[in-house]
Order: sequence, then structure tokens, then C-alpha cells
Amino acid sequence: MHSKRSGFTLIEVALFLAITGILFASVTIGVQNSIFQQRENDAVQNFVEFLKTAYSETMNVESLGGGRSEKAIYGKLITFGATSEGKNAIYTYDVVGDVGDVGTGSVIEALRSLNADVTISEDGSVKPAGIVENYKPRWSAMIEKTDSFTPFVGEVMIIRHPKSGTIYTFVRKKENDPLNIEEAGALKAALKDFSIENVDFCVNPTGGEKRNNRRDVRIVSGARNSTGVQLISDNESLCNDVEN
Repeated sequence: MHSKRSGFTLIEVALFLAITGILFASVTIGVQNSIFQQRENDAVQNFVEFLKTAYSETMNVESLGGGRSEKAIYGKLITFGATSEGKNAIYTYDVVGDVGDVGTGSVIEALRSLNADVTISEDGSVKPAGIVENYKPRWSAMIEKTDSFTPFVGEVMIIRHPKSGTIYTFVRKKENDPLNIEEAGALKAALKDFSIENVDFCVNPTGGEKRNNRRDVRIVSGARNSTGVQLISDNESLCNDVEN
């Protein structure tokens, strides 16, 4: 009597390995896509939180410290520039001014009367008037203009009225001429160029690749608090359908 043969044939082993390989590849691709999606979402949400933090710090401002009671912090200036390599150069400055009565004029008039600026000139040198922070988008994302895949250039000023305490948002958008922060009095001279309008930032999570998967983050016109920072839905986004 012949005994039955046990084990797998070469074809069966090959089929098993092929199916296992396909399943492993599918799982790997799925995990990678999930990671990439999470990083994209993280980059967008991090930028949203960065803008909202500027409002929070303007509303809950701390003193300058060091006994400088003759000066006060009135808000934040966020500057958006571009490096020679075409990357973002984003900084947040304290807007610092004198302490005094400003009457009932506009917040811009009040800032001018209090000599508000982000730099001071001492002994012929220009120094920051308050704290300076450098923001870098997460995962090498880019903050771009709505009509091109180039870095957003301009400034956003989130300011508190010295008398009423009301928060105001002003925007100064430029093509290739960002505010020269290294020049004393630059903000005070540029205040007339700021306006109240929507400003849309296109967060490109692919780090500058020319793909239409950018997300629109908007500061709505006249924003008075962090609720004015909004993530715009894809069907209303100004960041889609840009020509490569």
C-alpha cells in the first residue's frame, strides 16, 4: 500500500508567496498614504494654530518686563518673506509703543501717536523692540500665494486698541517688497499701507511641488479674535486650479 504524500507543491508555495506579497504591498501602501495624509493635515492645522496663537497673545498680552513701564505691547506683526532659495521666511514681532492717552481716534492713528513699531534704534543700531519668533511650517510645507506656487509675501498685523482694547486685523500684501524690519521706524512708516480685507494663505503640504492639493487658510476681513482664522472647504478654496 502506498502512503499519501504530504506537504505543498512548488506551485502552491509560489501562489502563497505571491498572494502574501500582494497583501503586504497593499498594507504598506495604505500605511504610507495614511502617514502622508496625517502629515498634510498636521501641517495645515499647525499653521492655523500659529495664526490663532497670535490673536491669543494679543488679547492676553504680557508686560515687557525689566522695568520698562514707559513701553507697552499692543499686538503682533507677522511678516511673510522669501529666502533666496524660494522658501518661506516667517517671523512674528511684538508691536511696542509708548504709554499715554490716545484720545478717540482710529487704532492706526493711536499707534502712530504712540510711536508703535517692532524695532528701536539705540546707539545707532537697530534692535527688536520686543520678542521675535521664527515660524517654520511643519513637514517642509510651504505657505504660498493663491495665484501661484510661490511664497506668500506681506504682513498681517493683529493689534489691540490702546484705549478700548478692541482687536483689529490689518493686512499688507506685496508682490516682492516685504517690510524692511531691519530699518528702524519701518512699521510706523508703512502703517498707511495696511488695509482691512480677507487674506488667503495656500498651505502646500508637498513642500513646493506644483500640485493642486493645497489648502486655503483664511483670515477673514475685520477679524477680532481667533475665530477669524478659518480653514476653507475645497469647493470654496482660492488655492485650486493654479496653472503649473
